[in-house]
Amino acid sequence: MDDWLASTLATFVTAPLLLFLLVYFGARLVGRRKRAAFYAAVNAATAFFIAAVYFLLAVLFGKSYFVPLLLFLVGLHAVIALGYWRKKADFRLRTVFRVFWRASFLIFASLYAGLLVYGMAMRVAMSL
Repeated sequence: MDDWLASTLATFVTAPLLLFLLVYFGARLVGRRKRAAFYAAVNAATAFFIAAVYFLLAVLFGKSYFVPLLLFLVGLHAVIALGYWRKKADFRLRTVFRVFWRASFLIFASLYAGLLVYGMAMRVAMSL
């Protein structure tokens, strides 16, 4: 059981897009609503995209970027919270966290795609 769980988590960390698609199509089968299925897939895959970016950075550049990523996430949350507070003159933690989580998905999915292309290009260039 532990081996199955570890291999499943490793698969989703190395390929978070697979988890995104599985959750999206699973939610579409259950709920039949495209928007709710998309948001469920975003919520499920964001943490795996963050982990995948961390591991891609570690593999490509040979050192850990845990603290800079953590500081980036805290800073992003602070900027979103401050912007929300200035715009609405109110602070709703649930709404701020939802905006933060969706922004994190967009940022880290883009970083994942960019680092994946960069890593493949580096490997091809090194083999020539």
